[in-house]
Amino acid sequence: MRVLRYMSLRFLALATVATLVLASIAEVLDLVDNAGDILDRGQGAAGFGTYLLLRVPTLISHALPLGVLVGALMTLSLLARNSEIVAMRASGRSSWNLFAMMFPAAFVIASVHCVFLDAVLPKTEQRLALWWAEGQDPKFDSAKPVWLRIGDDVVSFEGIANRGRTLKNLKVFERAPDKTATGKLTATEARWEKKRWLLTGATYASFKRGESNAAMPADGEWKTTFTPADAVAAMEPFGQISASAAQAVISGQRVANAPLSFYQTQFHRVFAAPMAAVVMLLLAMPGAFVNWRDARSAKHAMTGLALGLMFLVCDGLLTSLGLAAILPPIVAAWSGTVMFLAIGAWNLNRMEQGLARPSRRRTLALETGR
Repeated sequence: MRVLRYMSLRFLALATVATLVLASIAEVLDLVDNAGDILDRGQGAAGFGTYLLLRVPTLISHALPLGVLVGALMTLSLLARNSEIVAMRASGRSSWNLFAMMFPAAFVIASVHCVFLDAVLPKTEQRLALWWAEGQDPKFDSAKPVWLRIGDDVVSFEGIANRGRTLKNLKVFERAPDKTATGKLTATEARWEKKRWLLTGATYASFKRGESNAAMPADGEWKTTFTPADAVAAMEPFGQISASAAQAVISGQRVANAPLSFYQTQFHRVFAAPMAAVVMLLLAMPGAFVNWRDARSAKHAMTGLALGLMFLVCDGLLTSLGLAAILPPIVAAWSGTVMFLAIGAWNLNRMEQGLARPSRRRTLALETGR
């Protein structure tokens, strides 16, 4: 039990440090890229603080898989340097035993990652998008309004205010079930009051046969299922979304701001992405075969690092194919994880069997020496 706690805590500490270092580097680069836009808002240090607070969770989530890989390799390298792995092998423990002793820490990291993806990131990314949109000099291109579909109707607006409770330059294109346009509603402003939208400066033109196409005044209530929360989400249509929100969009209970494949893939990614911690730990296990007295054994650590980087590339590529509806969502979300778990297990088992059986060349050399 003491060895289990020692291995898990050491791995957890090093993985946490590696993740924070990687996230810090990414944050510095991100600030360099966006410093001008932040300063243009006129908020000074407060603007930088707000941006950092809302941006850090996303960067930590992105850095976590690579941080786990680096932390696992560092843990195994330090254990090998202090001859602790030799002592464990002398007591009869295999590489799989080492993996099992470090697994609790990987499980904790995966659980935290899942909470980040499902509860933290959806809120921080939406608040960051809202912060950009509501500034004195909003980082929002009015030449490219937000477009989304509500039922059969197509809606666009060019800006938001008051946390999504005010829409600017609203346009609603009404469509029949056969997708033909039946009317156009425009408004300079829409305000959310008493759980309903009230239009100001609105006009309506009917496209139906036998009716006048002239624009008529249409100030008043806009009957729709669209809410301020949907308006905020539309500012970041391809941002992180929780599993419950994705399921609500899939079932038609919430407005879709992106293709359906995006929400289906994101639903599975909330649970598949945290498994990267376990995958990275397994791929890093060849580091347990590093011998500090033999420089050639460094190839084992490099093998783990190379496999981990390959996993990041393949997993990201497959996820992108799922978001674009090229691959089925469940295949895109889980195939990278399953494939590299199998590769990691095969590689570790191969190396463990090679360690247990001396090579034929070494056996012949020993027999000749006798």
